[in-house]
Amino acid sequence: MIENYRSIERCEFRPTKLTALVGENNAGKSNILRALATVLGRDWVTVNSFQDNDFRDHDRSRDIVIELEFSPPLTHQAYQGTDAVHVPVIRYKVTHYKVNTKRAKKGERRLETGCFDGAGKPVMALLEAPRTGKQRKYGPLVNIPADVREQVPLIFVGSDRALEDQLPSGRYSMLRRLFEDVHDQLRATRVPAEVEGKSLEVSAQELFARRLRAALDVLRIPAFNRLEELLRTRSLENLGYDPVKDADKLRFHFELFDAMEFFKSIRLAFNEGGATIDATCMGTGVQNALVVAIFQAYEQLRKRGAIFLIEEPEMYLHPHRQRFFYRTLSRLAEGNQLIYSTHSPNFVTIPEFENVRVVYRDANDTTKVRASSLLADNQLREKLRKEFDPERNELFFARHVILVEGDTEKLAIPEYATRLTIDLNRQGCSVVEVGGKKSMKAFVEIVRSFGIPATVIFDSDSSQYGKNEKDKEAQCNEQLRSLQGEAVAVVENNPDYETVLRHDLGEDDYIALCQKYPGVSKAVQARLIAADDASPVPELARRMLRRFLPLPKAGTVQPRPQGP
Repeated sequence: MIENYRSIERCEFRPTKLTALVGENNAGKSNILRALATVLGRDWVTVNSFQDNDFRDHDRSRDIVIELEFSPPLTHQAYQGTDAVHVPVIRYKVTHYKVNTKRAKKGERRLETGCFDGAGKPVMALLEAPRTGKQRKYGPLVNIPADVREQVPLIFVGSDRALEDQLPSGRYSMLRRLFEDVHDQLRATRVPAEVEGKSLEVSAQELFARRLRAALDVLRIPAFNRLEELLRTRSLENLGYDPVKDADKLRFHFELFDAMEFFKSIRLAFNEGGATIDATCMGTGVQNALVVAIFQAYEQLRKRGAIFLIEEPEMYLHPHRQRFFYRTLSRLAEGNQLIYSTHSPNFVTIPEFENVRVVYRDANDTTKVRASSLLADNQLREKLRKEFDPERNELFFARHVILVEGDTEKLAIPEYATRLTIDLNRQGCSVVEVGGKKSMKAFVEIVRSFGIPATVIFDSDSSQYGKNEKDKEAQCNEQLRSLQGEAVAVVENNPDYETVLRHDLGEDDYIALCQKYPGVSKAVQARLIAADDASPVPELARRMLRRFLPLPKAGTVQPRPQGP
């Protein structure tokens, strides 16, 4: 739950393991991701982690609240050897002091953090280490302990695709987490080494430490030694010691620590034309390719338990690579949680519609999130998977969807819209063919469950049904007619599109147009007829696009709909 953060007044939603945030530009998708990154993507959150422009309408009197619920719950162990307590909910609240205090003045910002149970009550934990014969004292967790925060490793990939953020030096980078595993394996790996003239087997970490010290010796030029000596003597003097007499009381020297510190300094580099180039100095396309490669390595090594926040994963990727990368993210979601914003149909699929969250601005210009209200049962999922087509995924991004049976209407409708001066793209309308009338109802249920208005166009006599299936077709027709409502307009072609078009244009004109465009498929011929400015726009087109036509002026007489 997020309150009063940028464009968000109050937004509450439950993400799945793989959640796609879709919506128009400026709907607030990035604000959702950045709210989560602000509280999860740093070692320690302070009141200075929030800026003035983070407050809704820049109103600092409003409290920013970011509350996260985890399943299974996080845990907290106050003292070693004691039982851990469950922490289902953590909350960050940016508020202000109500009165003057010794620490701050009235009105100054302050950050309140806490751990809560599912009922919103503070989690109770031990207040002091248990002692034999003394009753244990419990109290509410008034902050979020380090051991709780560490259970939520976060990896954030912003739209700038900064490779720098994913290098091992980044606290929440993918490479850092991969190198942490390498570092763990370093301790367990045994390697041969020469120690004081003897051949021994030591841990790889110990051998690395020996060679680090040897490398440090190379750095000990006079300027290095002089700097070390000055720091040694001045620090002893500042502590009240004699640098000569008390030299053994507090020793100071430069040192190289363990291998993980070395891993943190690793950079990625390219060799080009004999020159070594830092990868962070390469173009955005190269940097993005490396970021994607790190994702793929992370997935292949089966890292688990992280939360990924990704802005527009499709950036800089060819459509085929987008689909490939989406499969990588889907596999990553098996052991991690991914929440990403996208404008690409390649990063959503209709069979997994429960993973989509539509982000939009309501009448009060505040960001809202809408999930499907439809139950994702296996039967429905398999039916949709049978009709899977990446082009159909576009319906999640539409403000209005025109659902048609096949390519004939799909190709003709945009041409008629152009001739009626209707800009479907500007109005956010997508024409989606559903693979036949039998699949129409399932698609309607999906778009309706997301609150997306739709126009349903179908033939009462479809070639999908055989001669012995007329009863089934009649039942299907009745189901589709019953969908008519405020959010769904139903247009029925009786008996089919071609017959109604023939009637509207007139038999002779229709035959002449068909003869004008011979040797092409039925669907292409329908498009060419629709685009032909020499022919009239049929009433059929006006019925299909009625929702986009301007309202008639008061007092005008409208023509009666025609049909066979």
